[in-house]
Amino acid sequence: MSERTLETSEHDECVAGRQYRVHVSGRSSTDGAATILLVHGIGMTHASLDPVQHRLPAGIRCLNVDLAGFGSTERPRRAVPIEEYAADLAEVVDRLDAWPIVATGHSMGTQVVLELARLRPKGVRTLVMVGPVVDDARRTVPRQAVDLARDTFGEPLPVNALVLRDYVRGGIRWYVAVLREMMRYPTLERMRECPVPAIVVRGRHDPIARADWCVRLVEAAPGEARLLTVQGDHHVVPWTSPEWLAAELATLARGSDVGGY
Repeated sequence: MSERTLETSEHDECVAGRQYRVHVSGRSSTDGAATILLVHGIGMTHASLDPVQHRLPAGIRCLNVDLAGFGSTERPRRAVPIEEYAADLAEVVDRLDAWPIVATGHSMGTQVVLELARLRPKGVRTLVMVGPVVDDARRTVPRQAVDLARDTFGEPLPVNALVLRDYVRGGIRWYVAVLREMMRYPTLERMRECPVPAIVVRGRHDPIARADWCVRLVEAAPGEARLLTVQGDHHVVPWTSPEWLAAELATLARGSDVGGY
């Protein structure tokens, strides 16, 4: 499934005084297909998930979000806790009448969609966590910095260029403020409280979402949960394997099972 020109529209939604920019593609399906929600990681924007969105079928609705404070959205006066990001996105999905959803996050975005699934379990068909953070065995800023540096050396040049551009755009102070919230969020504990079927995705060479961490997440889930490993990839799977990820998400949106890779 190659990248193609997919018509998108932008919607700005203000929730609790915070601005969210939603890049919408596809159309509401008459066959019961769920909407795909895409949520980016820390320091990033919707652009990191564009390759996935633009490989989805036009018949499946997709919401690719810039979280408040990222991209061209206004920066809040304070860092937004993961719980508040999730509550805000639930309101956004309400306003766009987009339930049910396949809630898909990358990196820090996995925390947001996990919390969203806990808040609205009946509205989330499947939870998809790509490169989940933060490993409870490596839950310090120095360890996370080392893992990020290791990942940088393994990613393709276009990925690193995208990351650098978005990090510079966001600014170091905002990044550090949001990082504190990301480090604070107890991902493993919240996974134990989430009844929604879950799929954890990691690149085989990802030094951030390591294999043992992802296995612990899957084992902690009270409902159905699986781990899918993308051979050859590192942390930014949505950029390096967008065709595969888009195909899997489309399958989930249609209510079918997915395979391995």
